[in-house]
Amino acid sequence: MVRAEAVEPTVSGGQEPKRPPYYAAAVVAVGQVVVREVRAESGELYAFHRLRLPDGTSFPLPRVHRGRPLSELIGERLLVQYWPRTDEGGLLAKTLRLGKLRPAGEEALERPRFRAQGRVAFVDREEGRFGLLVRPNPGGRLKEPFTLTLWAPLSLLEGLSVGSGVYAEGEVRLKTRRLVVRRVEPVRLWDDPA
Repeated sequence: MVRAEAVEPTVSGGQEPKRPPYYAAAVVAVGQVVVREVRAESGELYAFHRLRLPDGTSFPLPRVHRGRPLSELIGERLLVQYWPRTDEGGLLAKTLRLGKLRPAGEEALERPRFRAQGRVAFVDREEGRFGLLVRPNPGGRLKEPFTLTLWAPLSLLEGLSVGSGVYAEGEVRLKTRRLVVRRVEPVRLWDDPA
């Protein structure tokens, strides 16, 4: 079992830890490319590419990624990075944008993980969650800001204040579609006042 903890920035030689000051959010998973076939009422057969995880759950994959058909990768183990979004109920959106993929090699993840960096948009201690505003970075590909809802134990929520910059990481719970924070730490972001 992973224990949640609030982390203070460690000071080594009088310097804060080095985290790039940009806004970001990513889900990382390791799994095997499989095809799921579904027969429609009309009799037509549809094939959907999926990334099957060790626990049997799966993430969607497109048919083609950067010009390469994923049918060439069926059976391969991949490390896949998605750009996550949550819906108005605070649950992980059912369709995620595929960011990057590559062969997994010896890497193993029991569960998908996420990491995100942005500004605290809201804190809901009663529901056990907070919003993390992710804004476009100068020169980045993101065009519109979005807010991710992250679920966290009360011990982590107590130290959060609206408007502060934080780095959060944790587990993706696919069955409940929640991003569950296990670690959070304060960070400076590129748009913080000097």
